[in-house]
Amino acid sequence: MTQAILDSGILIASVFIETLTPKAKGLLKQLQADSVALHAPTLLRYECVAVVRKAVYQGRVMPNEGLRIRDALLNHPLLLHFDDGLLKRGYELATQYNRPTAYDAQYLALAERLACDFWTADERMYNAIKDKFPAIRWLGSWSAEEE
Repeated sequence: MTQAILDSGILIASVFIETLTPKAKGLLKQLQADSVALHAPTLLRYECVAVVRKAVYQGRVMPNEGLRIRDALLNHPLLLHFDDGLLKRGYELATQYNRPTAYDAQYLALAERLACDFWTADERMYNAIKDKFPAIRWLGSWSAEEE
């Protein structure tokens, strides 16, 4: 079975109205149609819940809508990964690619471990490492013809 890593930005863009929302929805639909198994570090769930809570706090969504969005994100079919080896490799990759934090590098470590594509909505991270980490794919460059 084909597999891919998704970052939280893609899931978040699929439920909030953002510039990349149509691409996020299209990519997710295409991955599902192609029976691609989606993976992420457990960190993704914390990131999603934090973004939804912040949107409610800032008044961008009503509390009941926030709960619906939270539950939709938490119910998205993903295989989650967490272990010390992943955390350590994420730290090493953050150092290797001169990234300021090790959060996003957890996704890189997982993509490396599973030898599959890593889809991100983070254009800055993509631009910073795309030449050194060929498995990274930016959501903004996705098109239906690509898959």
